[in-house]
Amino acid sequence: YWQIGLLSFAFMVTASALQPVVGAVTDRRSLPMILPAGMAFTLVGVVLLGEAPGYALLVAGAVAVGIGSAVFHPEGSRVSRAASGGRYGTAQSLFQMGGNLGHMAGPLLAAFVVAPWGRGSVAWFALGAAAGIAVLWRVAR
Repeated sequence: YWQIGLLSFAFMVTASALQPVVGAVTDRRSLPMILPAGMAFTLVGVVLLGEAPGYALLVAGAVAVGIGSAVFHPEGSRVSRAASGGRYGTAQSLFQMGGNLGHMAGPLLAAFVVAPWGRGSVAWFALGAAAGIAVLWRVAR
């Protein structure tokens, strides 16, 4: 149980504690290219979680996913607002709904993809993350 708790802690502390720091930095200066960088951290973390041969790399994967989340969300929220056409509440709600859908889909994907085909199948999700990085690269430019 402590190992599961540490994995959760490693993700949550990096995602939660680092996010306000990134937000403060991006409040002073817009950094749109941080969006694909955040997604890249998440990609690396997910691949590590799927392929890690030992517990230390599992923790590193959880930290990388947490960093990706912390880096992505402040600037992602700014881009959402900029693209809102003045409908800030709707834009923020849709931005948050996307994140909630991702949290909902994770366990389902684990059940329907990872359970039958093993941890190595997590690497297939890297293709989706790579597509996301490409889209974010264009949005950020």
